[in-house]
Amino acid sequence: MKQHKSKQLFSDCRALLTFGLFALLFSCRPDHSTAFDPLSIEFSKDTIYLDTVFNAMGSSTRSFTIRNKSDQNILLDKVKLGMGNDSPFRFNINGIHGVELNDIILPASDSLWVFIELTSPPGALEMLWTDSLIITNKGLSNDVKLISLAYDAHFHFPNKIHTIKRNPPLTNIEIPYSIVPSNSTWSNDKPHVVYGYAVIDSGSSLEIMKEASIHFHSGSGLWVASGGILNVDQDNTGSYSNPVVFEGDRLEPFYSNIAGQWGGLLGGIFIQRGSKVKINNAWIKNGTIGIRCDSIGEFEESNLLIRNTRITDFSRVSIYSGFGNIKMENVTIANSGLYSLYCLGGRVFADHCTFMNEFPSARSTPSIGLFNRYEDASGQYRYRDLNEAYFGNCIISGNKESEIGFDFDVNGEFNYKMEGSLIKILTNPVNGNYDINNSNYFKQCVFNKSPNFMLPKSYNFQLDSNSEAIDIGMPSPAIRVPFDPNNVGRTISPDAGTFEKN
Repeated sequence: MKQHKSKQLFSDCRALLTFGLFALLFSCRPDHSTAFDPLSIEFSKDTIYLDTVFNAMGSSTRSFTIRNKSDQNILLDKVKLGMGNDSPFRFNINGIHGVELNDIILPASDSLWVFIELTSPPGALEMLWTDSLIITNKGLSNDVKLISLAYDAHFHFPNKIHTIKRNPPLTNIEIPYSIVPSNSTWSNDKPHVVYGYAVIDSGSSLEIMKEASIHFHSGSGLWVASGGILNVDQDNTGSYSNPVVFEGDRLEPFYSNIAGQWGGLLGGIFIQRGSKVKINNAWIKNGTIGIRCDSIGEFEESNLLIRNTRITDFSRVSIYSGFGNIKMENVTIANSGLYSLYCLGGRVFADHCTFMNEFPSARSTPSIGLFNRYEDASGQYRYRDLNEAYFGNCIISGNKESEIGFDFDVNGEFNYKMEGSLIKILTNPVNGNYDINNSNYFKQCVFNKSPNFMLPKSYNFQLDSNSEAIDIGMPSPAIRVPFDPNNVGRTISPDAGTFEKN
């Protein structure tokens, strides 16, 4: 059973608390005599569900209260874990840790907070950990059940440090990393968990098998160094519905689609100049920057080929290309805090892609940004030729008034074309830097109409029957990409976007 298919287990009881609350919870109490009435004790929960964890990794903290309903202090004879020293769970009362605690005062008309954590030891692929916290008072016992699901995993820990030196008063930046063994394969037998950057070095390759689960700790990612090769589902035998998943290592359902959980200074998947990356049938989600493409020679082949893939919920940019060369087919990008696709020079060629940006927080940028210049630290413009930006039979939409932005200068090339696409864009731009009536740039496009997806909040971007994207596509992109991710043919009257209306 794959980890990413199991996250809905134990989804209730998910309130997050920290040990920093202790100072507030245990302030001075008035002095009372001690009573022994067990009927005066009440528990806020009878079962604690902890989040799903990887073996050898600690869980987040859960809590419950033991309440004293009487007007006298109550002495709790004993609080202990049922499994004793063999338990993977830990508890804390009043700042005191232990497997067993004795003679705990429960103040009158007040509560004690009990904090629970778990560290799952190595073991089987998937397991259910259970225990109970037993509270004894006056010879009578009550218990609170403890439950957590755990997975074994392949762990990739850093063993080296890459230092980026900076002039004072700025401090140096240290990036922890490990070198992936030459010509490695990451299997789908159990999840992979990455700490720091896993580096695919020059002359080496990494193949990630279909349906694998790759999880990144905060600040972590993949680094494809110059001369390195990354292939995801190389044989293209996987599927859109059962993808290779790249996501953070927080397994609680609450975090499944929360942006910003992984990706360090270099981005999530960093494609350095001179490297090659092919991604098929994947879902890349919930990080800071999804894919970052470094520069490439003008006449070199694409350094990123990505097909039948979703990229969703990134706090900054889903795909950042700094003079890269990207080819995209049947790709859906949704919900980016800044840009879904940022292109500073280089090339991007997109056939039958969907860009739908309804990021839950306010954003100041359009979904797609096309640029041939940038401003350096001294305030001077630097130029990078945008050799080609092509969007064929695509959907570009979202919750902003315009979802395409252009910034260019005559000192650099700026070549783009959109055809057979449904586009949300200002038809009369204030600065006049584009003209939607110019067929050299916009050919047979539909503007400012609703794509009407089936269930976009559930990441289902198939077209509803009343979508304005139906039948508006042009032949050439459909011939190049004749099937959608569900293997529905589209060579006759193709629709715009990733999916063909069936």
